[in-house]
Amino acid sequence: MGRIFASILLFFVMPATVSVAVQQPIPRTKAPDVVWTWSKRCNGDHRLGVTIRLDRKVLYRGVLNICRGSRDAEDGQAELHFAGGHTFQSQYHTSPNESIEGDIWEAGGDPNFLILGIAFFNDKQILLNTVDIARPAKQTSSEIDANLSITTFPVPAR
Repeated sequence: MGRIFASILLFFVMPATVSVAVQQPIPRTKAPDVVWTWSKRCNGDHRLGVTIRLDRKVLYRGVLNICRGSRDAEDGQAELHFAGGHTFQSQYHTSPNESIEGDIWEAGGDPNFLILGIAFFNDKQILLNTVDIARPAKQTSSEIDANLSITTFPVPAR
């Protein structure tokens, strides 16, 4: 009788145990996102050209080393300086004798593109603060303010 009881007990308990085990989620560690990043850690296999123009005059021309990696690798930045004489966002007037500073930095990354932050300021205020989507495999151009544009394009590896 003991064997029959044990068999009956296994018949009812085993499916319930398996059912509970199947319903429990298996813990998995999520892999970090692999995104495009502009970083000192990038070895130059991928390069992105950047040109910023104001009234067709080149304010900045540079090549950024980019690579695919984790978001915590983002540390790229560049500076530029130029004379004023432009009105930003139709309201911030600058005089030709003013010095305007600009910063370019990585504002974010995505598996398919890089987000560049662009800001211009003088000693009084921020004149423009915006972002641009750069596609590492394709040339793109955007007007980020009146007569102010950014062009990004792939540069062949060395």
